Amino acid sequence: MKRKVVVVFVLALFLCAAVGAFAFEQKSKTYPWMASFNKTGQVNLYAAIGYYYVGFDVSGGAESILGNFDISGIPLEWGIAARGLIGFGSFAGYASWIDWGAAPMVTLHWGVDFNGPWKFEWYIGLGLGLYGTTGTYYSFVGSGPFFGFASSDGVAWHFADNLSLIIDYSYVGWTSVYGIGLKVNI
Repeated sequence: MKRKVVVVFVLALFLCAAVGAFAFEQKSKTYPWMASFNKTGQVNLYAAIGYYYVGFDVSGGAESILGNFDISGIPLEWGIAARGLIGFGSFAGYASWIDWGAAPMVTLHWGVDFNGPWKFEWYIGLGLGLYGTTGTYYSFVGSGPFFGFASSDGVAWHFADNLSLIIDYSYVGWTSVYGIGLKVNI
């Protein structure tokens, strides 16, 4: 088990280094409707909440933008982030649980600007993290912590300079949050 964790950790480090190798500061004018909404050194804060018939979930995190690059004139930004999720659920009061997860991630952003209020940004984050539960819902597999893949993806509508409405999906292992929330650029 320890060997697997070390191998996965080393592969994650190589992924981070590979993404960093392509990073350089350059803005392209090839596609005028494409935009960069993140600057190198910028910090983004995320928060989202989802409500389901069995409970509700919350996700949140912080991200630091490390650089900009382009692929064939398409401007992209990349960074590193930390995300956390927590879900509160119950089946009619018979089985209650709290799911949780946390993960560091490498992130990628792509934006479009259709003028006026129509400014959108798609983002994805990939990483490895820890997750588990405190309740009886997943009692057949134990309560954790477990080690698994993590992702955070979504779309942000930039209705103000430093504030965006997001539709976000985040997961770590089996713990996931489909939510609506805010992104704040600092």
